[in-house]
Amino acid sequence: MKKTLFFVVPLLLFANQEIKNVKFIGLKHMSVVSANEISLLHKGDEFNLDDVNEAIKKFYSYGYFENIIANYNNGILTYKFIEKPSIYQIKYKNISNDLKEELKDKIKRGMIFSEEKLNDIKKFIVTYYDAKGNFNTVVIFDKKFTKDGVILTINVNKGPEIIINNLKFYGIKKESISDIKSNLINKDEDLLGWLPFRNNGKFRIQGLLKDQKNIKEFYLSKGYLDSEISNPFFVANFDNNKALLSYKIHEGIRYKVSNIKISINSKKNIIDLKKYKENLYLRKGLYFSIKRVKKDIKMLKTAIADKGYAYVMVYPDISKKHNGKVDVIYKIITGNKVYISDVIIEGNYKTLDRVIRRNIYLTPGSLYSLTDKEDTIKALKRTGYFDDIKLKEIKVDDSHIKILVKLKEGLTGSLKAGISYNSYSQLGFNFNISERNIFGSGQSIGANFENTRKSLRYSFNLRNPRVLDSEYSLGTSIYKNSFEGLSYTSDKKGISFTVGKQLTRNINSSITYGYEKVHLTDVQNEIYYKQNSIKSYLLPAIHFNNTDDYWFPQHGINAALSMQYAGIGGDQRFIKNKIYAKYFYSLEDKFDILTILKYKFTLANAIDTGYLPLNEKYYIGGSGTVRGYGYSSISPKDSNDNEIGGKIMMINSAEISIPISIKRKMWLSGFIDNGKIGDNNLNISRSSYGVSIDWITPIGPLDFTWAFPINNHEGDDLRKFEFSIGSGF
Repeated sequence: MKKTLFFVVPLLLFANQEIKNVKFIGLKHMSVVSANEISLLHKGDEFNLDDVNEAIKKFYSYGYFENIIANYNNGILTYKFIEKPSIYQIKYKNISNDLKEELKDKIKRGMIFSEEKLNDIKKFIVTYYDAKGNFNTVVIFDKKFTKDGVILTINVNKGPEIIINNLKFYGIKKESISDIKSNLINKDEDLLGWLPFRNNGKFRIQGLLKDQKNIKEFYLSKGYLDSEISNPFFVANFDNNKALLSYKIHEGIRYKVSNIKISINSKKNIIDLKKYKENLYLRKGLYFSIKRVKKDIKMLKTAIADKGYAYVMVYPDISKKHNGKVDVIYKIITGNKVYISDVIIEGNYKTLDRVIRRNIYLTPGSLYSLTDKEDTIKALKRTGYFDDIKLKEIKVDDSHIKILVKLKEGLTGSLKAGISYNSYSQLGFNFNISERNIFGSGQSIGANFENTRKSLRYSFNLRNPRVLDSEYSLGTSIYKNSFEGLSYTSDKKGISFTVGKQLTRNINSSITYGYEKVHLTDVQNEIYYKQNSIKSYLLPAIHFNNTDDYWFPQHGINAALSMQYAGIGGDQRFIKNKIYAKYFYSLEDKFDILTILKYKFTLANAIDTGYLPLNEKYYIGGSGTVRGYGYSSISPKDSNDNEIGGKIMMINSAEISIPISIKRKMWLSGFIDNGKIGDNNLNISRSSYGVSIDWITPIGPLDFTWAFPINNHEGDDLRKFEFSIGSGF
């Protein structure tokens, strides 16, 4: 940095003279008003050389200036500034969109150009790619200085990926190397590691410390309290981009639990210690396990915190014995009971406060509860209104806290228009408009229109999930649906009304009345049918949902039980029972990698009590049932090989999902589907496996599926690729 102080005549000649005016020349980024405030000398002040020097130092501290010249002549003090150039334009070469997003706040148009800034950007880019496993990344800056500023081009030559081809452990005598490896982020390359769900051996530098911790955690979970894990030894060969990774391990002896106690620093009977001791995961006679200890701590902490003790601490006092035994005492320090003094909501620019508060179980005046806090986060996520939810506890005093609910609102409405095509329905057009949070009220409305060569559908629906903020809900739907199936053509139009009630936080019930006119034609089978009929029905249902997100749940169960009774007037007479359950489990806590296991089960049966039409029977195949087969193409058939539908159906689906991009809400899943169907028993079975990509976009959720049938039969309608909008697991 240059500091220039230049005066036309010797300054000492002007000592003790009054300043008549102060001028600033050459300012662009700083206003004259700001410059006048920084300057220590003003009109009417006595000229002082030290004050001029201090002012120049202050001006330089802002980083805007290459050079400053001060001139004092005839009572006029003039500062002449030569500013540093600013960045006029930024161009990128060989940079991913993700990295561009990361750089947006670090370098932008209008910033002051400096080599120091470029060095910081270079370090950031190199570190970014190092974290992704690309080493020796080269960053080149092309700088073109113009009258408007600097045109900066950032060119990145991403370094090669380093592949771990040798992973060694020294000192292992008792445990399995494969078990240890299963907990690691950095592992040696599998055979055919390029395939999905195989380990490609890519080195991730940020995973090294986590891996060392994971190995230690593995041994502690097995009871090796004296185990020692060395720092990782990593050697890379940049000639072939291969690497060796090794650890030295001292296992030590394996400890068993000889005694276990719970102690609490309170004379009050806050919880039944005897009952909780009987339900501990860690027990006498078992090998010590840090995983069991953590579960016990969480259980005890939740039990105490649910009684209002927000600052409760639970820690294990572990005492090793010389004979391979260990005593464990869970010590509980309760702190004071804490009450909620206020609940503050931030970030809801659209959703009304009252809509949010009805999903918040921590209310002013109530005792603090950790379960209430966790249930609040889940309930808010299940609304689907928010992209991010955080609950922060702000201490007021020893017995009161405020709850700050920080929200980031997400997309709740969509307007979709598009075309579709498949080999059965062929070319189609669809239009959909929906809003799940009308004017922030929590009410939803939707209209849908779809027209293909084989079908015509349109509907209108409206739902209020909490009428007058009560536990009751109301909904209605009006629809028309024409469909040319494989063995019949149906035309139906109807209306339905639904009343629901929230029974508990996770359980709600509903009852629906519906009225529908049905017209069946082109029936190509030997079963009796009515060309025109009326369906008048009641549909009671009970629904359980404790999942933690609307689009991509990671934990919880979503299940329902329903019975449809047709025969409240009309021609159709039947009973349809259905149970379904979806289970979600995240492996993140265990493996430190976000992987979701999913399981879906559906069982349904139909009982003919007078007239069960073809369009009310069950047909499987396609998205939502057994992928890899044509839509509704799997069913019992008549003697002319026409699909006539089944009266009983069972579907099982298992998935494993990993994120492609959390920011873009994209997930990759591998799945196995199995569906069984029949008239009186489940004698028809089809299965498939494959992969799918789920993507939440501004036009709604998109699903791309590649499926491969397993036990298909001759004549089956196969669909190895499917595309759908609006579906989910």
